[in-house]
Amino acid sequence: MVKRIATCNKEVRGLTSLNKELRVLCNDGKNQIKFYVMGDENDGLNNYLSLPGSLSVPGHHLWDMTSSAISQCMYISDYVGWKIYDVTLARHVTSWKLDYEPRGLSMLHNGNLLVTCRHPSALVELCLNDRTISNEIDLDKTITNPWHAVQLSTGNFAVCHGTELQKHRVCMVDRSGRIIRIFGSIQGSNKLKLKVPCHLAVDENDFIFVADCLNSRVTLLTPMLDFGCHVVEKMHSRPQCLYLDRDTKRLYVGQRNGDVLVIQL
Repeated sequence: MVKRIATCNKEVRGLTSLNKELRVLCNDGKNQIKFYVMGDENDGLNNYLSLPGSLSVPGHHLWDMTSSAISQCMYISDYVGWKIYDVTLARHVTSWKLDYEPRGLSMLHNGNLLVTCRHPSALVELCLNDRTISNEIDLDKTITNPWHAVQLSTGNFAVCHGTELQKHRVCMVDRSGRIIRIFGSIQGSNKLKLKVPCHLAVDENDFIFVADCLNSRVTLLTPMLDFGCHVVEKMHSRPQCLYLDRDTKRLYVGQRNGDVLVIQL
């Protein structure tokens, strides 16, 4: 079952949830975060009510958003300013500067923030208590222009990368950045290829959802990085970000046209 939530007429750059509210980062010139009440698992997909007002975040080149249930904060990356913004439930906004270009964001099992970075390509772990770097993982040199990464139950990571004539892949890497497994190669449209895989979500069993941006579909990979299926394809607009609610088993897909697809898995 699929439901569409119309959020704005500009691209969706990030999705997350806090306190059963869906948070949608819209690139509408004002960097607005819009809020939606999320229905519980017994409501099906019928209860998504837009809350009045929105929150504007500074910066002009925001890329991704995630949140922490522990700190009750949202985190947003600025890939030109090389900053991470911290947004509290009280809508207080602070930021801190990085020495890398931050792209995708996700939460680690230990509660720290995982930042997928470029220049150089690395996975950077930020401790949210004191805003220090806890760990840096230099990625294999063939992983160029990484977009996003998520931690797996094994402690390893899945990383998606690729633009233009480069390789377009999802790579499983260990805690030293060494590649263990690969899905994809050069860009393409058959089921074993990707075309700008730009965002990931992972379930509790390490099945990985991939926003296959320029193929306008979401692909499901097995824990061994084999092809599973296309969860949705022939989308009217490019998928740009994913959020998986493990409790309700709903996958949220943010699109370039401003819509969010809600897929009951």
